[in-house]
This record gives sequence, C-alpha cells and structure tokens, in this order.
Amino acid sequence: MYIDGDTHYWPVRFIDRVSHPGRGHVEIKEDNGKYIRFGERVAGKVATYYRDGNVVHSFKEGRWNLDIRREYMKKDGFDCQVLIPDNRQLIYELDPELGRQLARAYNDTVAEDIKGQDEFIGVAWVYLPDVKEAVREIRRSVEELGLKAVKLSGGYQNGDLDSEVLWPFYEEVARLDIPILVHPGARVYEHQHSHPWLIGSERYEGFPLFPTALGFPLTYMVTASRLIFSGVLDRFPSLRFAFFEGGIGWVPWLMATLDHHMPSEAPVSTAVAQFFKGESKLQKMPSEYFRHFYIAAVAWETYLPEIVKVWPDHNIIIGSDFDHGDAISTWPNTVRPIKAMTNLSEEEKENILGRNMMRLFKMNGAAAHV
Repeated sequence: MYIDGDTHYWPVRFIDRVSHPGRGHVEIKEDNGKYIRFGERVAGKVATYYRDGNVVHSFKEGRWNLDIRREYMKKDGFDCQVLIPDNRQLIYELDPELGRQLARAYNDTVAEDIKGQDEFIGVAWVYLPDVKEAVREIRRSVEELGLKAVKLSGGYQNGDLDSEVLWPFYEEVARLDIPILVHPGARVYEHQHSHPWLIGSERYEGFPLFPTALGFPLTYMVTASRLIFSGVLDRFPSLRFAFFEGGIGWVPWLMATLDHHMPSEAPVSTAVAQFFKGESKLQKMPSEYFRHFYIAAVAWETYLPEIVKVWPDHNIIIGSDFDHGDAISTWPNTVRPIKAMTNLSEEEKENILGRNMMRLFKMNGAAAHV
C-alpha cells in the first residue's frame, strides 16, 4: 500500500457548525480555469475564507472534494491519503473559544466525510493552547470519531513541543497510541507562533521563498533536538512524531552533530559539560531517539539513497503536499521519481512509499520502531 502522508484537507461546510461570532464565512465561486499543474488544467471551484472582514485564504476545490482527491491519488500512484488539517485557517493565535469550536467542528466534519472510506486517514486538529480541552478533544476524536492521528502546528507563544505544559496531552496521546503529525506554518525558527507572517519576520523580509525552503527544516532541527534533550521521549517512550515538508537532507547531519556533542573521552566545551552535569535526562545517544521521528522526504531529493545508507533503520516517509503549489508539492508526480531511483533497493522504495507510514499508524499489525 502506497500512502501519501502529506495532503491538506479543509471541508468548507464545517464552518457552519461553529456558533462563535468570529467564525467568519466561506464564499465559493467557479474556477476561472487558469490554474495549470504539470501542464494539466486543474478543474474545480475556488473557496475564499473570510474572517474579521479579511481574506484568510483562498484554495481550490481539491482541498475539500474527495472525488478530486481520488482522481489525483490515482494519477500519482497512491492507494491512500493522510488528510492533514490545513494550516492557515486553524492557528493557535485564535480567540480560545473560537479555537475550541473550530477544532470540534473540523473533527466532526472530517469523521463524517470519510466514514467507511478506507483510502483516507482522518487526522484531528486541537486548539493546543487550552491543554485540558486538547486532551478531551483528542480523546473524543479517537475514541468516538475514529480519527487516527493528531496534527500539531509546532510550538506557540514562547514554548516549543518539549514544554512541560504539554505533558498531560502527551500522556493522553501515548495512551491512545496515535502519532503526532507536526506541520507548522512555514517559518524561520525565531518565531514560535504557528504562523509568524501574521506578525511579520525581518529575518526573511523580501525573500518569500525562505519560509518554505528554510523554515521547515530549521524549525524541525530545533524541535527534534529539544524533544530529545528535554527528556520528553524518555518520559513518553511510545510517542511517534512525523515531520512534513522539511525534506530529509538535514537528518543525517543532525544525528551526527548531536551525537558528537555528547560527553566522551574527548574534551567538550564547558557549556556542554555543564549541561550534562546538571540538566541532561538522556538515557541513550541522541541519534537513537530518531526511532521516534518519521521524516517526510520530497520526491526530488535525488540524494535519498545516500540518506538511507547512513540511516539504515530509517523512518523515511513520503508526501505530495496535495493540493498546494509550492516547490515542496510534487503531486501528481511523487511516486514515479522514487520508483525510478536505480540506486535505491526495491525493498527501500516500498518502505518509503508505504511500509514506514503503515508502521507510523500501526496499520495491519505493523509495529513501530519505538
């Protein structure tokens, strides 16, 4: 089974379930027919979401139409899609009650949309700043609605995903035995907000490609390192995190550099020595904790076979970023480049295109590495 791990979903009708006066509204118009993808005209309508009198985002019909998704899934060669809640409309900077209502309405609608349709894997969204409500909502989403994972937008305010505030949430996720899919808004790391472009960033002002090209991998390097060195993964040893749209090239470097910062017979800096003397909670080498991390490659990463060599027990997965249109999105040409890699074994191709994702979700009895 080939599984597209990174597709974005936003069922427009879920807004009608929200009673909060700040919910906004959606307007749907006929497509103007100008959108071309890999030389092919992409049909469908366009939805525009307004909130507080402003346009939050506009998107094509593929974002909510399951029939269109099936069409492109077939063209690409996937058997299944993971439906990740779209980013721009569901953020942590919302009014808390609006955030809670949006989360419940989104989860209810997704569960209704995909009921009985095995080719789609439903993912819950929670309003994470309200941790108690997030715990209740993920429990309801999994046990009552049948959703299979939770999507987090990364850190918020001044905290990252290792914050102790989130430990009650992690305890519930571990009990439910579901994966955490991490997909922030593209950002360069100094901002903890899920969508820093709402407040601006001088770091990449004038360079609109930087948030996508640099924001994801830089964010993930810091987040993964914090999850490791904070002791979160020792405290919750069954947690599984998946990271999307950051590529795979940064992983071997990070594994090596974190290992080389561990105390050994070789001299280390005073700062490193002090950290491990008084603060470290690590029980094994940092690279070993990557068993908890499932990293989505991009189909144009031609060096993928070399990554497999240095991470032989890898958790590399794949995603098309359907139906976005940036440089990370590869639909409907995601499977073919992987299959065409002559220096990648057939077994590894199968792992990347589906088996590792099956382990992430523990599908058909597949066991996760952790």
